[in-house]
Amino acid sequence: MNEQQGFSTSSHGLMAFIMQWWKPIGITTLMGGLIALAVSYTIKPRYKSTAIFYPAVTQSVSNLMDVKGGSGKDFLVYGEEEEAERVIQILNANEIREYIIEQYNLWDHYRISQSSPKAKTKMYKKFNENISFRRTEYNSVEISVLDTEPERAAGMANDMLLMLDSLKNRIQKERAAEGFRVVLSKYEEMEQRIQAIADSLSGIRAKGVNDYESQSEVLNKELAAALAKNNQAGVRALQAQLDTLAKYGSAYLALSGQLELLTEQQILLERKLEEVKADAESSIKQIMPIDFAYPADSKTYPKRSLIAIGASFFSFVLSVFFLIFLQNFRGYKDQLKRTAGAQEQ
Repeated sequence: MNEQQGFSTSSHGLMAFIMQWWKPIGITTLMGGLIALAVSYTIKPRYKSTAIFYPAVTQSVSNLMDVKGGSGKDFLVYGEEEEAERVIQILNANEIREYIIEQYNLWDHYRISQSSPKAKTKMYKKFNENISFRRTEYNSVEISVLDTEPERAAGMANDMLLMLDSLKNRIQKERAAEGFRVVLSKYEEMEQRIQAIADSLSGIRAKGVNDYESQSEVLNKELAAALAKNNQAGVRALQAQLDTLAKYGSAYLALSGQLELLTEQQILLERKLEEVKADAESSIKQIMPIDFAYPADSKTYPKRSLIAIGASFFSFVLSVFFLIFLQNFRGYKDQLKRTAGAQEQ
């Protein structure tokens, strides 16, 4: 192929073109790869550490101790998709992120000034670039951390695992404590109502009404016997007691019924109070660790061989396109010269 001719777009033409210009193309490709390889050595290596765990089924301590079976969830069950998504949401909480930033002094480590504009945005962006969470195909959760220091990467992954367990437990205990306060308030209110009814019944009993049904039956029998014997004094005494029963009997029956009902409700509230108290005061492990993170002994990034190969390929393509353009441009200029010469003649 003549250097001044236009470039052929066929595959044979491309191969012939490359063979014609193999020296500059080869030198450019080699130089591009070598330069990229040299530059890759200026990039600080980053190491990856990974912690893997299964989230435990969210279940209260009271439900666990319920002899009736509670919600029916097995305490030993793990690997549910819903639980995995829930803990990933908690892992993204600001509390965990701020703890890791503070604990590992990431402001200095990432070289971000806290007084710079949009400092938080820059920090969170860098944080999300180096730390990720995902649900695996087996519904476990993976925490991955990239860092220039392998020990730091492993420490951050493991601390996030422990913080997750602590935060999830605290959230549940705070909610249980709130429930405990509500139930305790209702229980105390119930105690006051029961005491008020008991005091009223004590006042009625002081007037001689202790058991309306049995007393009425006995007094009516005694009254009949006194009338049969024409015992007027006995009749008057028994009639007075029956009048007292008639006056306070309905109140006695109503208060007794209320007291019985409220006492049953108090027993149920007392049982519920014990349950929420157990939830508020107890902690159970919220995660099942499979693999704790360990310091990596080989870098994850950069892959220098891939960088060199990629740069070489890019240099090769760029050099071919440049030479094609150059050859076509020269051909175009020569064509213009020939046209101008023909016109002059």
